[in-house]
Amino acid sequence: MTGTEKPRVVRVAAWLTLALAPAGLLLVLDGILELQWWGSAGATRLLALLDSIDTEYGIAAPALLRSREGAVELIVLGVFCLGYSLLGIWLLRGRLWARTWAFAAGAAAVLFGVIGVGGDATESRTLSTYFDALTGSVLTDRIPQVQALLYPGWYSWAEDIAQGLQLLLSLAAFAGLAAAVISHSDWFTGGRAVDAPPDDWDSALSRVREQSRRQREADS
Repeated sequence: MTGTEKPRVVRVAAWLTLALAPAGLLLVLDGILELQWWGSAGATRLLALLDSIDTEYGIAAPALLRSREGAVELIVLGVFCLGYSLLGIWLLRGRLWARTWAFAAGAAAVLFGVIGVGGDATESRTLSTYFDALTGSVLTDRIPQVQALLYPGWYSWAEDIAQGLQLLLSLAAFAGLAAAVISHSDWFTGGRAVDAPPDDWDSALSRVREQSRRQREADS
């Protein structure tokens, strides 16, 4: 592209990338809140209570949020998404390095999101199953004790929303960038002269488009 008008698909891809900023901020805030709870006296008493139940009756403790290490991971992922989102500014300017880094960061963000959401979805030691185990035993009196020490219920909801939003936006941004590169690879010049020869990436995309054109002609 020789003009300065930004293609619509490029604008969409850039704004989807920039949209990772609020998702990253939510992850950071959620991780900080969880770290604060893990450092509270209530969390210490709850862990002691769950450990005593496990020791005396063999009922394993449920998975509580993400542990301290998990909370730190949320913060790190949130900071990563904030940095990733800034690439959207440079994608609008057609920078080759931003295109490359956005692809790499997008793939990593999607992978981390899938691992996080998938891990939570497959977790079997939930609070619900834990309370069911206590109800089916002689420990029904322990249920109010555990509930009194638990974190607010919206903590887990906030974590799920932040993780889900991060994964969905990462997928959308990655797909949007792929569409922008395929349809407007010439936009990402990185400051090259207009008559400069195409780079390896542009050549590969040209071959893909040519093969697609030939396939369509053959099918017709």
